[in-house]
Amino acid sequence: MNQLPETSAVLIEAVDGVLTVRLNAPHKRNALSAPGVAEGLQLALERLERDPLLRCAVIAGSESVFCSGGDLGQLRDLDRDGVATLMRVNAWLYRRIALLDKLVIAAVDGPAFGAGLGLACACDVVVAGPTARFCCAFTRVGAMPDAALFWSLPARVGTARARQLMLWATELDANQAVDCGLADELGVDNALSHAGMLAQRVVKGPQRAYGRIKAGLRRAPQSLEQALDYQLDNAPSVFDSDDFREGASAFLGKRRPNFGGA
Repeated sequence: MNQLPETSAVLIEAVDGVLTVRLNAPHKRNALSAPGVAEGLQLALERLERDPLLRCAVIAGSESVFCSGGDLGQLRDLDRDGVATLMRVNAWLYRRIALLDKLVIAAVDGPAFGAGLGLACACDVVVAGPTARFCCAFTRVGAMPDAALFWSLPARVGTARARQLMLWATELDANQAVDCGLADELGVDNALSHAGMLAQRVVKGPQRAYGRIKAGLRRAPQSLEQALDYQLDNAPSVFDSDDFREGASAFLGKRRPNFGGA
């Protein structure tokens, strides 16, 4: 176990190739704008990107809340230019998660509302615990969605369903979220423990293949020609890797592969 530098608002821990990142600002319901949260997330994602021993990250909340989104009091007091500046500053978070070659898993226990929904949806895998609640809550307060949701939400649930969730601020429980594709898996006891099991699967899996799949899906939807060009640009190097040779040898030898991430 390796306890990393952290802000008090974000707890960061690296264990066995997995970086666990917990939002820890319960007095602000883990809002992204709470003091120290953005700084802590930036620290965590930089560490994930730079450390070759880390294979994936799990982002979770604390105190029965994943993330409540933005601070309405702060936003209410900003003018148009102030809001635009804040959004430009926050855009790094969704870009960083999306552009990383490594997988990021959201472990959602409790509410993921507004920009908190955006944080979850930007991740590659979303695990919903039994207490999870998801809501694109912006119209409840007379706002429109941000947090990259015009990209991530339709990619997960389709345009028609995203329209309903955005317009009516419909709240979904864990089962409803999985049924419509907003979440990928149910965590029976809690999301964090289930996400940890998935993270260990990622650690033991083919890293280059995971990264190229993530990058390819980020371009979706693609035309047929774009998809064929993407595979031609990327698949040969994946097949010409130690991981593929190990995977093929294990399959032919009827044994479990031992991937090394090459």
